[in-house]
Amino acid sequence: MAATTFAMEALSDLASAMADMGDRDIRLEAAVAKMWNSEEGRKIVDRTLQIRGGRGYETPESLEARGEPPIPVERMLRDSRINLIFEGSSEILRLFIAREALDRHLAVAGALVDPKVPPKKKLATLPRVVLFYAGWYPTRWVGWGRWPRYQAFGQLARHVRWLERTTRRLSRAIFHLMVGKGASLEERQALLFRCVDIGADLFAITAAVTRAAALQRTGLPEGTAAVELADAFARQTRRRVQDRFRAIRSNDDSARYSTARRLLDGEFRDLLESGLADNEALRDLSEGTIRLSPDDSRIAAE
Repeated sequence: MAATTFAMEALSDLASAMADMGDRDIRLEAAVAKMWNSEEGRKIVDRTLQIRGGRGYETPESLEARGEPPIPVERMLRDSRINLIFEGSSEILRLFIAREALDRHLAVAGALVDPKVPPKKKLATLPRVVLFYAGWYPTRWVGWGRWPRYQAFGQLARHVRWLERTTRRLSRAIFHLMVGKGASLEERQALLFRCVDIGADLFAITAAVTRAAALQRTGLPEGTAAVELADAFARQTRRRVQDRFRAIRSNDDSARYSTARRLLDGEFRDLLESGLADNEALRDLSEGTIRLSPDDSRIAAE
């Protein structure tokens, strides 16, 4: 929680500093900062409530009346929830960020994946597309993200090197999804959102390690503590990023979508509205009025 809080502050400071420069478009960075900080902040408050237990659920007035410190965790929980909705819900922000990530590809090769574009026009754009990706795609593979690069970051250099390699990996993943899914990619929001979440985590690690390195260069005692927190945050977040990359390649999105469509069509309404306890067959089974074979008993138990 402490490491994530440090990263949240670093991300907010970085996005704010970029805004103060006034010479660049920071819509993407601002959207990531708002989305990521809102969601991570909510998790921290929820864990705080878990740590406090029943006291975390009480109002400050109730706690004070019992002689406890009036820590308003329950209010924090209520107030933090609105951040995932206000000024752009997390889902809308993810759609915006995903669109920005695909924007350059759509500008270059959008005609090739658009089913509405006639074949003659697709053929006309092919040379330009091939020329662009012949120069761009190799740069997503070729690069030096190993020692001794970024030695100025000291203990955190390994995370910066990993960031350099992983940003290229994310670029490749987005490109491969666009090639493989074509125009249907815009409807595969679960895939796009994983890419967005990876990018947001990479931005957060970048903010944390650069802030910690800057504090360390001041020579103040806070610098050492900042490096330790940034290192802890980078370690835990790198594992999360790896899990999301794996989920891009292997997932159950189609099966979940199919079940969700059937649910919306009302196929599970009777089961969910009546409850399992009211199901006549299950009730008979529990009362022993239905006799099962050994195999059926095993299946029922599972």
